[in-house]
Amino acid sequence: MGGRGSTSNMTSSRSGPSYTRADTGTQAAHREAVSRLMSPNYDNGTYDLETMTPVEYNSGYQVTFSQIGDNYSDSEYADRVNEFLSVSSDGKTLAGKFEDTPEVSFHVDNKGTAIKLAKKYNQISIWDWGNCDEIKTGGTGRR
Repeated sequence: MGGRGSTSNMTSSRSGPSYTRADTGTQAAHREAVSRLMSPNYDNGTYDLETMTPVEYNSGYQVTFSQIGDNYSDSEYADRVNEFLSVSSDGKTLAGKFEDTPEVSFHVDNKGTAIKLAKKYNQISIWDWGNCDEIKTGGTGRR
């Protein structure tokens, strides 16, 4: 979320798209951006977190680490964002609104990676863009 002081200038050294690493200011900026999705002006869907414009993909999977009642320290939150950005297909943090509940999310090309992350963070499901379908991952969505 460049320009809002929410990320540092460090970029990843992995192959693929580069991304700006999250830092301890990221959580507040993300919460503020995601809270905008509570407005009735935004339908359920996926949005670019910086521009709040809808995004769609023809393939890949949408996954998050957000959990019901989560309460991360700023450094824990930054670590999780960086973990997901490191495997993200486009290096972007997205905002998803599903069943009228907004959260940050990430687009991942590999189904196995998306499921592994979803299970690690006890997620109920991931979104399969290619089939426009929810894939249950066995979690409860709680921390």
